[in-house]
Amino acid sequence: MRNIFTLFILLGTLLHANNNYELKLYEKILPVIFKEKTLNVYADAKSKELLKHSDKFKILQNCDEDTIVLITDKSSFIPDLCKDKPIFATSYSLYKNNTNSFGAFYWRKGRPQIIFKNEAIKQFNLKIPKNLQKYIK
Repeated sequence: MRNIFTLFILLGTLLHANNNYELKLYEKILPVIFKEKTLNVYADAKSKELLKHSDKFKILQNCDEDTIVLITDKSSFIPDLCKDKPIFATSYSLYKNNTNSFGAFYWRKGRPQIIFKNEAIKQFNLKIPKNLQKYIK
């Protein structure tokens, strides 16, 4: 019984560490790409939960002209006003299947993966920092 309890504590700690890692990555990368200190973000429920712990993101209820979209769940509904906005996905399939997805951060086999789409970067006139350009495909 003690081993099971220890396992649950360890798993909880690892999941919390992954969330902190994701949030720190978003806080470092997205403001640099968009050249904003505070970004307006339309996000699904899972992403809102993560981003609410940061002062670098203003979570919006709908999209306006200066919004990026952060989606986690492929079943998340993207309003029509958000469909032409730059999207940062949190899964490879969302990144691959959405033409407005300029980048993605996701986990594969327990390892963090980051990728950027050259066509979408050009479409939205984004500037990827030199240290991240090796992830452009």
